[in-house]
Amino acid sequence: MKELYLKFLNVVSEEEVIEKFHDTLIDTNRGYNFFVDWNKVKKHVERYKVEINILNSLIGSKKFDDDLRKILLNYPQVLPVIPILLAIRELNFKVIRDFADKNSDIVDYNFRVRTLTLEEVESIVEFFNKTGLKDFFVGMATRNLQDYVMGVEVGMDTHARKNRSGDAMELLLKPIVEKLAFKNGFKTVLFQKKFGYLKTNYGIEVDSAIRNRKADFILINHTGKVVNIEVNFYSGTGSKPQEIVDSYIERQNELKDNGFEFIWITDGDAWRGQKNQIRKGFEKIDYLLNLHFVRIGLLEEVLCRI
Repeated sequence: MKELYLKFLNVVSEEEVIEKFHDTLIDTNRGYNFFVDWNKVKKHVERYKVEINILNSLIGSKKFDDDLRKILLNYPQVLPVIPILLAIRELNFKVIRDFADKNSDIVDYNFRVRTLTLEEVESIVEFFNKTGLKDFFVGMATRNLQDYVMGVEVGMDTHARKNRSGDAMELLLKPIVEKLAFKNGFKTVLFQKKFGYLKTNYGIEVDSAIRNRKADFILINHTGKVVNIEVNFYSGTGSKPQEIVDSYIERQNELKDNGFEFIWITDGDAWRGQKNQIRKGFEKIDYLLNLHFVRIGLLEEVLCRI
């Protein structure tokens, strides 16, 4: 392994490898697709395109409550759209009718498509009045409710950024890993699968220590050789480099017990000033890379050698 790094990076010592790793760390792994998942937004809006157009008829209505009643009775398929107008994904939720009244009852709303009773219709009319949706339709909305729903969906998608931030390394590296794996003789690339999946679907033995562990990437070549690639990005907050390095050393040891190879790709501010931990990683882990090393071709070189 050491010779591979020295030759590829054109350096003469492992200390220079560590320096290069440290000096090429980046402080963000956000790509342009991090901010909004436009495909998901479009899919959600298109799903209810007809229903949104039905609700368009309520905009500027002079007899809003009556018009809403007619729509609810004749077109109950609009029901799932109503929570979306308030940036709510749930179709079932509860609301307390009056916080100031200690005896106030709880209203249980169900916006799943079904034929409504007259009592349910009146409950939804009340919902429109008390949440401000009626005011929105009568005095604020334009003639294109679809544009409004698009904006709401964009807003709701921003809540998914937390998950995208955690998954950003996987999403960033997935097309690169797939391309390089297939180019270098690997016939299968699995993404976010448990190691037990190998036994169930490929007849590859896996011991109990890792059977229920989930892997970021599992590569299988034509001879049945298995390579696990784990990827992560650590900002400074809350990260403990020593514990992180130790956990991946243990991961590699467990994988080797099963005859599997291991590659760790990591990056982020948490590694700045942590040369001792980086050094420990290079000493104990066969293949340790950051994003810069991947981009200049070292991952491909590793996969070619494995």
